[in-house]
Amino acid sequence: MLHATVRTLAVAALTLGVAACGQQNVKQAHDHDEATAIAEPLPSLSITSPKEGEVLPSGDVTVTFDLKNYQVSPSAQHVHLILDNEPYQPIYDVSKPVVLKNVAPGSHTLRAFPSRAWHESIKNPEAFAFVNFAVKKADNARKIDPNAPLLTFSRPKGTYEGAAADRILMDFWLRNAELSPTGYKVRYTLDGKSTVLTEWLPVYFENLPSGTHTLKLELLDPAGKVVPGAYNSTTREFTVKR
Repeated sequence: MLHATVRTLAVAALTLGVAACGQQNVKQAHDHDEATAIAEPLPSLSITSPKEGEVLPSGDVTVTFDLKNYQVSPSAQHVHLILDNEPYQPIYDVSKPVVLKNVAPGSHTLRAFPSRAWHESIKNPEAFAFVNFAVKKADNARKIDPNAPLLTFSRPKGTYEGAAADRILMDFWLRNAELSPTGYKVRYTLDGKSTVLTEWLPVYFENLPSGTHTLKLELLDPAGKVVPGAYNSTTREFTVKR
């Protein structure tokens, strides 16, 4: 919890039709603070190893963190760690080093941010950490510009079964880009149907049918074009089993 608050949840619902699949419901959640009693310190995260620009001698990469004002624990709150543009790895204990095995030679990036138990990211600026590093040699192929707009795909991921398949979270992290009707936007395309977001809020897919689903997430500039960058357009698949 970032603040001691009384919260209400107002949900704006959008219904999309998908051929031969009946209906799927898509809801964007608005979490509003009605009253704030005491503001608590905001979570902050940094990656302390590897260092920015470091060239490592081997592909076994040791990652360490400095996390403040946020508690992580097994099967509860945690950190999402992303190597390049792979699906995230959940980290439930930041007091111990994380070793990424057999990372290929060349330039790489790490991105990380704290997450709630249900995998929704913490979205204050200090909560996002990244580092550019290399294994054996640097080629700058995936280098993150600290001043450029950056989109990070977080959820969905993997396979959803049982009750977990009823309401599937789509979440992402934004850096150096404020969403608005006249500014930057995020476009997601689920199974060929596109929706444009003008607010940085989680989206829930409800009652998706069984099978493999394809989701594309893109950061758009004010002119509606995809923002250049290695991570500003990502396509992933996830599976629903009923």
